[in-house]
Amino acid sequence: MLSVLLTELGIAVFEEEKFIKSFPFSEPAEDYVFVKKAKSRLSELGKFLYEKDDDVLVNDLGLQDLLKKKSIESQLLNESKLENIQLTKPQILVDAGFAENNDDAIQKLRNFAIQLSSSKVSEVSSSPDLHIIQNINTLDDTDKIINGMSSRLREWYGLHFPELDNIIDSINGYAQIVVAGKRENLSEQVFSDAGFPDSKVQMLSLVKEKSRGGDITNENLEIVQRLAKNILELFDMRNKLESQVDDQMNEIAPNLSAVLGTTVGARILAKAGSLQKMATMPASTIQVLGAEKALFRALKTGSNPPKHGLLFQHAVVHAAPRWQRGKIARAIAAKAAIASRVDVHGGGLNNTLLDKLNVRVKEIEEKYSKPVKRPQPQERHNENFHKSKESKQKRRSQRFKNRKRKNFGRR
Repeated sequence: MLSVLLTELGIAVFEEEKFIKSFPFSEPAEDYVFVKKAKSRLSELGKFLYEKDDDVLVNDLGLQDLLKKKSIESQLLNESKLENIQLTKPQILVDAGFAENNDDAIQKLRNFAIQLSSSKVSEVSSSPDLHIIQNINTLDDTDKIINGMSSRLREWYGLHFPELDNIIDSINGYAQIVVAGKRENLSEQVFSDAGFPDSKVQMLSLVKEKSRGGDITNENLEIVQRLAKNILELFDMRNKLESQVDDQMNEIAPNLSAVLGTTVGARILAKAGSLQKMATMPASTIQVLGAEKALFRALKTGSNPPKHGLLFQHAVVHAAPRWQRGKIARAIAAKAAIASRVDVHGGGLNNTLLDKLNVRVKEIEEKYSKPVKRPQPQERHNENFHKSKESKQKRRSQRFKNRKRKNFGRR
């Protein structure tokens, strides 16, 4: 009976508790993980066991699967022996020649633990979905910065050209006009270069001549122009971030992108923590991601729970009537849960998910085209609140009889 033991430093073979052969790892942390995942070859070990032609006992399921691939049948050691192996691990390493003594074995096990932890940290840090999460979070932060800076830009430049704020809604176009300078220097060419149609160009030209804004010094204008240039640079960076999110989501999570869209899918992925974590979530959890406060408030107070969280940003949910949003969000969350699991296992793009979702959304729109009237609570009849005269008399009579029985024989 051969005992093949997987250790942190290599594989040791014992025959009736007597050491006979060892197969050390060249890279302990990496080779150990490969064996645990049943991805290693172990050709020398397979050849050795095949020549021995004896019953084999192993201490690891991954090692058992590897031997099975080499047509070597083996059995797993019982729990008591597995516990004994863990307790005597330093001595096993010494007997197998992986260490000189117990102190050396303990030191090598410590170094192995550090290497294994470092490799796992590196593996997690290089995960592409984590880069998507950082990308979408940066995109959202950039939007907040742009909105804050644009508000300050409109207030400051509005002192000089107040009419411009009511005419131009685009932050990008407003910043391009500010970069051109004072309103006296604004020409039709400047408005055209900012991307406005001819009708608005003519309107801006007329408003510029009749503006009631005050003058602005060159020093203040320089600061305002620098602020506008920073906004334009942030817009360029935002466009690159958005393009990067689209590319990465289509590459890593194509099914999730097809169901939710790249931007909404990335935000839900960031809220879940990773694609692996999202694949383990039920559809009901995905549906309310981003609405945790409302959910816990509903659980605490007994109010109506939220019907959707970040899924409200989905184009179909956002455009749907109020009474359809919850049902559509539930259908989308169900397909998103399936899509995330397909993407985790690398199943490739599956167009049937989106087709089935579109069919379900159409069914909801047709079936619930009008809001469903909730049944009103029925009013209770007066007889439920007021007792009849006859019942009152019966109660009085019963109380009188009870009183007579209680006082019977007393004087």
